[in-house]
Amino acid sequence: MERLKWRGFLIGALIAAALFAGWSWLRPYDWRPDPGARCQVVGVQLRRDLNHFWLDVHLKTLTGASHDLAKPVLLQTQTGRALSPADSTFGGDDPGQPREMWFKFWLERADLDGTLHLRLNDGGLVIKNTTGIPALESSEIRYFPTRNW
Repeated sequence: MERLKWRGFLIGALIAAALFAGWSWLRPYDWRPDPGARCQVVGVQLRRDLNHFWLDVHLKTLTGASHDLAKPVLLQTQTGRALSPADSTFGGDDPGQPREMWFKFWLERADLDGTLHLRLNDGGLVIKNTTGIPALESSEIRYFPTRNW
């Protein structure tokens, strides 16, 4: 009898762990991205470079939408500082209508202390909605699949 209870507990724990892993893997970066931005964030990567940081933002255009290459893309910090991308990469079948985009930003330590918003097309996307700077050693890279970092 004791063995059956133990086996049931282990099976229940395994099912709970599998459900949590599936939920963590499949959850979106942002549940409701701004439709005016015409994109959604897939994830971001942060790399420390001594006392500065490289932030790579990976976007996908929403179904049926297109990115306007003529409009500026800006990363806005909590203090109101607006940063242009240091580098941009576009992917997709049609070079004039990218389906995926990567924007790279050079950030100072103070820029990461608060929230970050990406302004593009006719809207904005939340990149980071928490305060504080993630603990990273020099040259360490971390990937964030949600805006809660």
